[in-house]
Amino acid sequence: MPLGLDRNFYTIVLPLVVLESVLYWKAFVSDLRTYQVYLGLLGVWWCFAALWVEISIEHAYPGFDYENPVDPEMKAYRPFCDFAPWASCSKVLMSPPGRFLRYFGIAKQGGGEGIIDTVRGWIDVPNPTLGVLFFGAHLFYPALLLIGPPYIPLDFLAFVPKAIPWLFFVACCGVGGMTIWLAYNLFFKMRDFCIVCVSMYVANFALIPMMFGIAIMNADFNSGGWFGSSFFGSVPPVVLYPFLVLDAIMGVSVVALYLRGGPHEGKGETVYKPLHNGA
Repeated sequence: MPLGLDRNFYTIVLPLVVLESVLYWKAFVSDLRTYQVYLGLLGVWWCFAALWVEISIEHAYPGFDYENPVDPEMKAYRPFCDFAPWASCSKVLMSPPGRFLRYFGIAKQGGGEGIIDTVRGWIDVPNPTLGVLFFGAHLFYPALLLIGPPYIPLDFLAFVPKAIPWLFFVACCGVGGMTIWLAYNLFFKMRDFCIVCVSMYVANFALIPMMFGIAIMNADFNSGGWFGSSFFGSVPPVVLYPFLVLDAIMGVSVVALYLRGGPHEGKGETVYKPLHNGA
């Protein structure tokens, strides 16, 4: 097949890319809140898809070695996003940058004694877990603007609704910087391509100008204005509600898969090795 593309590309990846391209286009020509909702929906879905792949790989291949897998053809479980010799999402998702909090020494594998090490163990999660929180916050962004008077009658919280847009913008810029580092590792160190990762990269960068626009306008959701009257912007119900249900089903499925465990007693730890040139 051209470029070594296999069935996964034609039956799963290509239709997904076409669909997400349409949704990105709809986002880019919409008002800012609608734009934000579209990207939140897409981002949450891709993050859950990435988590499904990671957990499934660890169940099928406990102690998965991303550099030297025991089954290079992935017969026990082949992710939908592995579709060519040069496009193997399993490689990058299971590599050290896939848990950047651990990679940079913020989180600690297995935790430890004491409150600090315990917390470091709790936050040792795959990047897509953080992505679910990030995109979920954008999806339900207007709810955060309800923090403070008159909804929460505490005067010291009065600054929160005005600060949130700029805090979100700073967070988007930080995520954008991390995305550049992840993309560098993906393309130049691992010399790989991951459609799940690239789709999240696009959403990460697209959120930066959108959030800057929201921060500049500094509008309150409930004041009418540019936010309009809908919590989810102007996303058509025929798109919005099925997508919300799909994201919810994906989330429940990922949790269920994680709790179910693998086919072996006692799951092994994923083998992370330092990246090097030519990996």
